[in-house]
Amino acid sequence: MKYRHVFWAILLIAIGVLFMLNNFGVLDFGFMAIWSLWPLILILWGISILPIKDCIKIIALVAVLALTVIFFNRISENSSWKHFNHFRGFNNSDWDEEDDTTTYNYQPQNLSVPYDTLTGKGLLKLDAAAGNFNLQGITSDFLSFNKTGDIGNYSITTNDNNGRKEITLSLEKSAIRHSVSDNKVDIKLNDKPSWNLDFDIGAAEITMDLRDYKIDTTTIDAGASALDIKIGNKSQLTVMTFNAGASSIKVEVPKESACQITSESFMISKEFEGFTKTGNGIYQTANFTSAKNKVMLTVKTAVSKIEITRY
Repeated sequence: MKYRHVFWAILLIAIGVLFMLNNFGVLDFGFMAIWSLWPLILILWGISILPIKDCIKIIALVAVLALTVIFFNRISENSSWKHFNHFRGFNNSDWDEEDDTTTYNYQPQNLSVPYDTLTGKGLLKLDAAAGNFNLQGITSDFLSFNKTGDIGNYSITTNDNNGRKEITLSLEKSAIRHSVSDNKVDIKLNDKPSWNLDFDIGAAEITMDLRDYKIDTTTIDAGASALDIKIGNKSQLTVMTFNAGASSIKVEVPKESACQITSESFMISKEFEGFTKTGNGIYQTANFTSAKNKVMLTVKTAVSKIEITRY
């Protein structure tokens, strides 16, 4: 049995075991925890290029994954947050390791950007970090934002550039706390402008119902995240790009819109309902040449589950 035939199978089995142990309450494990284990990929990659027999590589692979499962529970409850934020550029000195008596005053936030009739395009940049994010619904403002939870406070900045309003939503670095139990964000957009979305997601759950909006482009850089996206047909051309690590991605595309998927994925579990393979990594719907509206999806992932369906 060759090493390359079993490498990813055993890795996925190990991750599945960790999730199963989480469901039974043995471990505290989730998508955010996968992000903290990213050095494991380097270890497994190193094993794969060692000049030794495949059978020895397989034994080493199983041993490393077994030790990961056994000792994972010894990682402190919030270590995944610390590694995650440190990896994204936050300084660990912002946390007081010894002082658990600090009082944090993180009230719910309600932010908005007033509607401007002279602005026909919107660009939303979101640094999602970790938590639950929901994008759906219409607001009379240009954008409305509501946050509950204790992760910290968000800041919002805007810039008007030749008829396009650029909006950036991000966590204030100084506000990050080391003990986080909840982060829930709800975002609503105005349906009159056409929108470009640029999301930088760490370990988050993202739900996006885009049927009310004119979406031109969407770029999502995701680490260990769960994405559930429903696309509408208010734009003649919608271009969406996913750059993901160990993520679960579900996308729903309207049947009246043509759709093309370009898959540049390393190791994925994929389900492309209603698509026909037309080339190397290219899948299209039957109405691709005739439909007025088109959705172009590019998927670049490592170890992910991808489900694209029609509704």
